Amino acid sequence: MTDIRRLLFRVVGAVVVGAAVCGRIPGLAKGQREQCRKAPHAMPAVGEGAEMGLRECRHQFRHHRWNCSHVANDQVFGHVVVVGSREAAFTYAISSAGVTYAVTAACSRGNITACGCEPAVRTRKDVPPNGWEWGGCSADVTYGMRFARRFLDAREIEGDARSLMNLHNNKAGRKIVKALLHTECKCHGVSGSCTVKTCWRTLPSFRQIGDALMKKYYRARPIIAITPPPPPTVQSSEMLVHSSSAEVMPILGNDAKTQGKTNEPTKSRSDRRPSKKSSKPRRPHLVLKRTKVSGGPGMVQKRIPKRSELVFLQPSPNYCEPDLAQGSLGTQGRSCNRTSRGTDGCDLMCCGRGYNTHQFTRTWQCRCKFHWCCNVSCDICTERSEEYTCK
Repeated sequence: MTDIRRLLFRVVGAVVVGAAVCGRIPGLAKGQREQCRKAPHAMPAVGEGAEMGLRECRHQFRHHRWNCSHVANDQVFGHVVVVGSREAAFTYAISSAGVTYAVTAACSRGNITACGCEPAVRTRKDVPPNGWEWGGCSADVTYGMRFARRFLDAREIEGDARSLMNLHNNKAGRKIVKALLHTECKCHGVSGSCTVKTCWRTLPSFRQIGDALMKKYYRARPIIAITPPPPPTVQSSEMLVHSSSAEVMPILGNDAKTQGKTNEPTKSRSDRRPSKKSSKPRRPHLVLKRTKVSGGPGMVQKRIPKRSELVFLQPSPNYCEPDLAQGSLGTQGRSCNRTSRGTDGCDLMCCGRGYNTHQFTRTWQCRCKFHWCCNVSCDICTERSEEYTCK
């Protein structure tokens, strides 16, 4: 009886703590708060994953005009980028990948009771070669992907083009985590002979995930959302056959009941049966924009984007001037590289406005030596440097 009471108190305490925690997190949608209350112990991992994605976003775009700095730490669960641009696609993908990554890592550490190691699934494709076998604790990325999908996709309830774009990029972020899993092995044998190896799947570094998504950012595809027209209303086949025959064929017979009556079409249950209603309106879906086909001039093929691709609806603004509605803070005061021709160069970073030069002297300890006993002497080195910031 004591064990049952302890279990009951533990469950009640988890529910109370979960409700209190979920009520204090800003930016959560209704569906996300429900997921939070169902799994309060997973929320620290969710927050860690969102912060991980935000840090990686700022690292990847540190040399770009848009550097992910407009996303505040308390906005990682909301619609953080207003414009449906390439940058929005990357932001949602890296956030989804971060939550998937952190939840999967928490499962491997045993911090979430609902998951642990991934169960060994032996398929023809996964049959290991001779000399090693699956073992250890493989990362339960399936649970991490499922939890991230339920939590992050719960905020996309509008069903419009932007929601479809966000859902697609969320899925691309989850899939990249699974695609980059790598295999680690441990040898077993006498005197290190490694006669048998036990192997398991582990998570890569999150920097690898960020680098892979950055490549997808440069290859992101423009898309549009189309809604197929509803199918035409079709009457039942019985009604069409009967009505057509009734209008063409006269009523014959010498029966007393039929004589003296006009040749009106007879009515039956099939005549009185209402026409079938049209099916429910079809939901919009995403297709690639301006995909030309060699079949002829002006021909366009509406192809569905791949699940692993990042997609965007609108072209990116230039991010030169501050415009919060566009998600731009401008580039005034940003550091730039005077000799670079890349995105961090002063010509591109400053949008042609020019740059300011700041000279300063850097001082540090150098050429340190250890003297017996127990004294370290260093020289003082100085260097004159210049820093360039956009006007």
